[in-house]
This record gives sequence, structure tokens and C-alpha cells, in this order.
Amino acid sequence: MPQQILPFTAVQPGLAKRIEFPLHPQTVSPEHVGGLLEAVLDALSGQISARGQVSDGDVLQALSMALAIRMHMVAAPIETVQPVVAELLAGAEEAVAASVPEPAGKA
Repeated sequence: MPQQILPFTAVQPGLAKRIEFPLHPQTVSPEHVGGLLEAVLDALSGQISARGQVSDGDVLQALSMALAIRMHMVAAPIETVQPVVAELLAGAEEAVAASVPEPAGKA
């Protein structure tokens, strides 16, 4: 079975990126993954707007903390969860790095 891909467009002021995220072979619902991703990014944007100037480092630190909490909530030994999370993060980063920025409105 070929690897499933989640197509996603990330939009920033004046810029859009079409990203093809690889999905884990055991993904149950690509629709849930996409919906959760949109909800997380929308919540971040809203919080950043409401708080004014938020540093990129603060955002990354908060996301890392949230990921660590969620990793420990999984019903599996952390030794099993950690490599899967590392693999998912590396695949997502590679997908974003491979995406091509376009002027917003053309995506």
C-alpha cells in the first residue's frame, strides 16, 4: 500500500506553502489529522494575536511542552512513543522544507 499523504496549505501574510505531509502507516483518519492541525495552528494564531509580540522561541517552547505532555498520555511505554514522535517530526519537517513558497492568493 502506498504511503498516504496529507495535502495542506499553510498561509502567512503574503505567502502560502503547499505541503504534502507523509502520514504514518497506522494513521486512522487523515481527516482528523488535518482538522487537528488546522485547529492547533488557528489557536496559536489567535493566542499570538491576542498577546501581541510573542517570540518564536516562546512558541516553539510551548509547542514542545505540549508535545511532551501528549507523548506521556499515550497508552504505550514512553520508550515506544519517543522514536515514533521523532520519526513523525522529522518527516513533517522534511515535507515543509521541500514545499515551495508561493505568493498568497495563488495557492
